[in-house]
Amino acid sequence: MKLREIKIKNFRCLVDVTIPIADTTVLVGANNSGKSALLDALKIALPRSVSGRMTAFDEYDYFMTKSNDSPESSEGIVIELWFKEDHSGDWQDSLMQALTDVIQTDPYTDLDSIGLRLSSKYDKTIKEILTRWEFLSLDGQSLGGKGASSVNLTRFLPYIRVFYLSALRDAESEFSPRSSRSQFWRHILRDLKISEGQRNLLATELAKLNQELLNADPRLQQVRDVLDKVQKLFVLKEGQQTSIQALPLKPWELLSKSEVVMKSPGTEVDFPLVRYGQGMQSIAVLFLFQAYIEVLLKPTFQPETEAILTLEEPEAHLHPQATRALAKNLSEIKSQKIISSHSPYFIQEIPFTNIRMLRRDGIASKVLYLKRSFAAKIPIVSDLLTFCQQRAPKYHYHEGNSILTTDGKMEQGEYRELLTLYAQKREVHSELKKLYEESQLFLSDKDLSDLETYAKRIRGEVLFARAWLLCEGQCEYLIFRYFSELLEKPLDQAGVSIIDFQNNGSPGAFVALAKAFEIPWIMTCDNDAAGKDFIEQVKKRGVKSEEIQLLVYPLPEDGMDLELFLIKNGFIEEYQEILSARNIRLTKNPGDTGFNDEVASILRNDKTTYSLSLIEKLNFKGATASRVPDFYVKIINEIVNKAM
Repeated sequence: MKLREIKIKNFRCLVDVTIPIADTTVLVGANNSGKSALLDALKIALPRSVSGRMTAFDEYDYFMTKSNDSPESSEGIVIELWFKEDHSGDWQDSLMQALTDVIQTDPYTDLDSIGLRLSSKYDKTIKEILTRWEFLSLDGQSLGGKGASSVNLTRFLPYIRVFYLSALRDAESEFSPRSSRSQFWRHILRDLKISEGQRNLLATELAKLNQELLNADPRLQQVRDVLDKVQKLFVLKEGQQTSIQALPLKPWELLSKSEVVMKSPGTEVDFPLVRYGQGMQSIAVLFLFQAYIEVLLKPTFQPETEAILTLEEPEAHLHPQATRALAKNLSEIKSQKIISSHSPYFIQEIPFTNIRMLRRDGIASKVLYLKRSFAAKIPIVSDLLTFCQQRAPKYHYHEGNSILTTDGKMEQGEYRELLTLYAQKREVHSELKKLYEESQLFLSDKDLSDLETYAKRIRGEVLFARAWLLCEGQCEYLIFRYFSELLEKPLDQAGVSIIDFQNNGSPGAFVALAKAFEIPWIMTCDNDAAGKDFIEQVKKRGVKSEEIQLLVYPLPEDGMDLELFLIKNGFIEEYQEILSARNIRLTKNPGDTGFNDEVASILRNDKTTYSLSLIEKLNFKGATASRVPDFYVKIINEIVNKAM
């Protein structure tokens, strides 16, 4: 039984958010953007038990903005969780029977789901904050009848176990048999089963071993004889003697002192885990959770019980390669996982579709993600179902809630046909237009593959940037970085990522990604045929003409590429010196017709090398900001301002 959606209202900075949940969901965003609040909301909504709990929240959990606000004056907290089948029949019969009063079946999709709402609001009648859990119908209304019985929550909670690991994972506490902070190790040891016969045998062997240790050095007998004189001070039973216990004589005492040891590479010596570095300890705690699931949770709970691991900053104390390896092997942890991370190395191995970006929008936060489907609520009309059937499975219409959904980009012809269907219902046109425009951001599997090759494996930090500067290739990347430094506005320092899109996915795909995550962007390109094609790709992502004018900067002359631009904007002298040093002879002289074209043609044969040579030459000459062409000055200033 998997958690598939979380809706939260008025919990800390999460004023009104909806978050789809995958098997592995990774939360990214700046500090104080709501990542920890989301994890806390889930823990509160799914406690182990609700007995004796007066309220699930403290006063600072309620969304308040003014100095005289209070929980009593707030609109109240709502946390709504939806557990859904991915395919019809996923849930076992035993689960269906146990929770039959709260399971809701969609008559159109035949998928089962359970909706649970936790709400907390001041009740003026009883003059108290009223906190309650209730199960929901498919339309979000509280269930009545048997579904409203309080016993349903008691039956439901054992099927969902939420575990939380903070960024500060302390192996010494977690692997301690006695520490109250040990969520897993202590319970594993306590649950180990030893038969009575085994206990007796182990006790006998331990007593023998204890005696052998005492006999190993006669001085221990002297110590015992001296301590035995204590009996002369107290009235003790006749024949009682003092003894020394070198080993625990009870098996359970021995287990209580157990610890995990590991051999380091190149040595045969066992070292306790707590003597290793924080990185090794942190990973060990993560996989101890998996051991707990396999050893205790599966055998002792219902087969359908689902573990949800909420984890903050798994990258803590890990070097980049270990961080990437951990992210890539998250499937080894057999549970649903909701993880917050600040690491571009961790993000590199996470599919874009599993990433949820939390971003502050004034006093509240919003959640951004790549949508795989787009929906609009519109009334049914004649031929709408036929339209959907002819284009299944891309389009489908849910008659129960009047939702039209497209699992892909709506083509212009499809949009026009839908408008025709609603020719007599002009009020629906605005909803259809909104659906059409939103769907233009859909990223195909190929788009995602191209983007993940670049933005994940090579430069995962782009998702942590405050703004993106999109340029064609590596030469532009080098030139922009250098010119920004001459202007004393280094782009890295401003939080700007330069993305050379030509060999790493289409500019349209990057623009769609930027719009989905609301990352400010500017694009520049050559003014040749290829550059004009790049601009068309961006337009096809629903970027309007007025936005193109503001955000897309082709080079100023028709047919111009980077090499010709630099030649015409003050760098011909440096290029002549570079070519001369390489013994490259030109057939034309400065001022001759075709001279610039001849130089540009040579530069294009080894674009990156000549770009690096130009930067080296300018550095040698002590170039200043005055050498940066106005075209680049404007773009750099614009993108730095967007990042602020």
